[in-house]
Amino acid sequence: MILKIHSKLKRSMANGPGSRAVIWLQGCPFSCDGCFNKDLRASAAGEAISVVEIVSWLRGISGITGVTISGGEPTEQLPALLRLFKAVRRDTNLSILIFSGRTMVEIRELDGGEDLLSYLDVLIDGRYDESRNNPPGVWPSSSNQRIHLLTDRYSMADFAGIPAGGIIIDSNGEIIESGMYSAKHKYKKT
Repeated sequence: MILKIHSKLKRSMANGPGSRAVIWLQGCPFSCDGCFNKDLRASAAGEAISVVEIVSWLRGISGITGVTISGGEPTEQLPALLRLFKAVRRDTNLSILIFSGRTMVEIRELDGGEDLLSYLDVLIDGRYDESRNNPPGVWPSSSNQRIHLLTDRYSMADFAGIPAGGIIIDSNGEIIESGMYSAKHKYKKT
């Protein structure tokens, strides 16, 4: 099983509770005004990575408590995503948080949608609406979106105090900006 990803980040404090690995999946059918990740819309772009490689990458990161899947629209790659989540549950103790432009109701209507929800600790759902933007540091990023706690691993209090964004300069000099209020999460240092 293969996932098309745009990028991945070993550690972020700005993409959910605790220290989390983040994977941005490629491809999105929505064109939300003010989208943070317009580069992720094209389904043909990105890098093909096997679920086995991703799980191995996650297992090799010390000190993280969860994985966040963002995009793009993750549910566009539902079969491979299900395979990934099954392996994460089987092979790690990581929590799973996903950002989806689809609402929980829309996800349930997808073939495999109920299975997807059964693996999640947290679903942040709904299309980003720039006109309903929440202030920095308030989750989720627009007031029409909802945080669904699908297990008892977290409470709403765990979402208070999460940084609005984070900037990392990797060993190649690449600047990675991520979080709820990033203009662009990855670009080359000039």
